[in-house]
Amino acid sequence: MKAIIVEKLDGSHPLTISETPAPIIAPHEVLIRNKAIGINPVDYKTFENYIASTGVRASAAPALEGISPLILGWDMAGVVTAVGSDVTKFNVGDEVFGMIHFPGHGRVFAEYVAAPATHLAKKPAHLSFEEAAAATLAAYTAWQNFNWHYPLKKGDRILITAPAGGVGHYAVQLARHMGAHVIAITSAANAEWVKELGAHEVLDYQTFDLETADSLQLNLVLDSGGRMSPLAYEKHLLPGGTLLFLPHGLSQELQQHFRDKGLELRYTAVASDESTGDAIAQLLAAGHLRSVVAEVFPFTAMKAAFEAQKQGTARGKIVVRVTE
Repeated sequence: MKAIIVEKLDGSHPLTISETPAPIIAPHEVLIRNKAIGINPVDYKTFENYIASTGVRASAAPALEGISPLILGWDMAGVVTAVGSDVTKFNVGDEVFGMIHFPGHGRVFAEYVAAPATHLAKKPAHLSFEEAAAATLAAYTAWQNFNWHYPLKKGDRILITAPAGGVGHYAVQLARHMGAHVIAITSAANAEWVKELGAHEVLDYQTFDLETADSLQLNLVLDSGGRMSPLAYEKHLLPGGTLLFLPHGLSQELQQHFRDKGLELRYTAVASDESTGDAIAQLLAAGHLRSVVAEVFPFTAMKAAFEAQKQGTARGKIVVRVTE
């Protein structure tokens, strides 16, 4: 099969396509012919082995050290071509999507991938493979934050940063569907689009100053970008309020400061999970969630897809098409 094999996680290795044997599946796995791959910030950050602004390593990088051959990528959608002897959930020919072995060795940047059946869900029939591949790590992150890390309740007031991005555009839709009052902070250019996704209120980050503005009276903040210090949200959180902070770099001292104020500050990480994938599939099938694909790149242009992701200006998700 064709695959992108990385020799070293330092960003200098070219993301070129090589030939390598197709994987052999275990009894609990299925073999999938990839159709599309979702791209996330963690992909290029893992490839470069650091986060430039902080020096903190990407969350998946430590689990990949010493692996050879190393094939990056976690988000995919494709067609099942073989089924392990223990698998009852899928059959050959099923169209599936999922986030494979995150954090770990997903091996998704390839024509074929072996995946545990528990890391996959059936693709809703009306979705393209590109839309399904998009609805993996980013959509899983929103769902797990609102169900595992802070069980979002009807009537909760939530502030979502970077609402036009990968995680953000799913978070806005999901929070609205769950009955929360959604406030988003973004650029003026994205304001109307974010309202169409489901935000009740949109703040312009260029003119709205969180530190000087009147309290927003929030139960929850989901910060997926880390542009603001967590302290900027402190006065806006109601007693018992929670700030879910997706970037790395929270100190124990800062978290204790929030606890001393009767608040919660927490870094959260996403993980491959069957119940999450099945829930996302149901939401997509029912029309409660939709994927916005900003741009699709061919498999031969993975480096260009990384560069587009690094720009951080895409509405929705960057996707790579593996096969037609």
